[in-house]
Amino acid sequence: MRRRFGNLAARPPGPADEAFLEALYRDARPDLGALPVPRSVIEGIARHQRQLQLADYARRYPVCESWLVLEGERPVARVVLDRSGGVLRVVDLSVAASARRRGIARSVLRALQEEGSAMALRVRADNAAARALYDRLGFTIQRTDAATLELGWRR
Repeated sequence: MRRRFGNLAARPPGPADEAFLEALYRDARPDLGALPVPRSVIEGIARHQRQLQLADYARRYPVCESWLVLEGERPVARVVLDRSGGVLRVVDLSVAASARRRGIARSVLRALQEEGSAMALRVRADNAAARALYDRLGFTIQRTDAATLELGWRR
C-alpha cells in the first residue's frame, strides 16, 4: 500500500527499514549523542528507548498509521498518525538529519491539512525550527506544560 504527501510518496515501514528507523530515532535525540559513553552504549540506549516509544504509541494510539516518507525510493522521514479521536493527531513526524530543511515536513503537513480534518500535535517547547514551521502553517497553541506545547489547526 502506498500514499502521497504532496509530491512525496510514502509506504508503511517493514522489517528491512529497522536500521533507518533506529538512525532516525537517534537523529531526533541529540541529547543521547552528548552522553560521555561509547557509541555502542548510545545505540543500545536509543534502541531500548525507541522500543518503549513504540509500545507507548501502541497503547495510546492502537489504530495509528505509520508511514515512511520517500524521496525516490529512499526513506527520509516517518510520520505516525492517529485518526481515532475525531481529530487527526500527528503522533510523530521525524525527518532524517540529512534531509532536513528541504520542505519534507511542510509537504507532509500541507497534504494532511488538505484532507480537511482538524489536526493536533505536540512539539518540544525548545524545538524552534519545528515551532516556526507549525506557526507558518497556521497551528496555534492549545495547551502548554514545562517541556511541550499542544498545537491545533482547523480549516
